Amino acid sequence: MMRNTRYKIQDTRYKRGFTLVEVLVSVGIFLMTIIAISQIFITIIRSERVAYALLNSENNVRNNLELMAKTIRMGKNFDPSLDGKELCFDYYLGNQWQPLCYKFNPGSENLERSLNNGDYYSLLDPQIQVISGKFYKIGGNLTSQWLFIIQLGAQVKVRGIEYPFHVETAVASRYISQ
Repeated sequence: MMRNTRYKIQDTRYKRGFTLVEVLVSVGIFLMTIIAISQIFITIIRSERVAYALLNSENNVRNNLELMAKTIRMGKNFDPSLDGKELCFDYYLGNQWQPLCYKFNPGSENLERSLNNGDYYSLLDPQIQVISGKFYKIGGNLTSQWLFIIQLGAQVKVRGIEYPFHVETAVASRYISQ
């Protein structure tokens, strides 16, 4: 009895694998794609860190200017310096009026505050450097309130690059000048 072997012969054309060159090319393309994506990811992470550092610095400056605005708003008997670098006034604290001063100190390059004619202390974070700052006064006679414009130029250094920014606010005292 003779067997029919015709059906047992298999076609080897469909059983071939990848050649070494095809595997190396595909692995190389895959690695280049992964490296490109990882570089983009690292760049995004670095940019995000810079953005957060700048945001935190600007928020620190804005929060301190808001604190200044609140105390100036509630102050009286204002005595601004002629050069606009210092503003002293009376502030109601602890059931009594106490002297309070704000100063843009060119020596320390910072914004400082003094309460009760004591020592000045810095208001801003150490990484923030004040470039310029000035108090401008408007009005302030027997029938009008003082209006102060506070301008502050600062810079922060992040990853070796200095980023400048400028902040300005206007504050009117609630007390009529005396």
